[in-house]
Amino acid sequence: IYKALGCKGLSRVDMFLQENGRIILNEVNTLPGFTAYSRYPRMMAAAGMTLSGLIDHCITLALKG
Repeated sequence: IYKALGCKGLSRVDMFLQENGRIILNEVNTLPGFTAYSRYPRMMAAAGMTLSGLIDHCITLALKG
């Protein structure tokens, strides 16, 4: 979905999975949360990435266009 919509950089795609297996797109969030309860900080930590590393990566992607 991310690629099909032409998204770039940081975002979160929210979906619902129905009992029949159908996936419903809810929204694309271009500013995902970074609180202690948000998924992004936990995913970054699991990938060995720091917040400053993520910011550097996002800036690099933005400069590439």
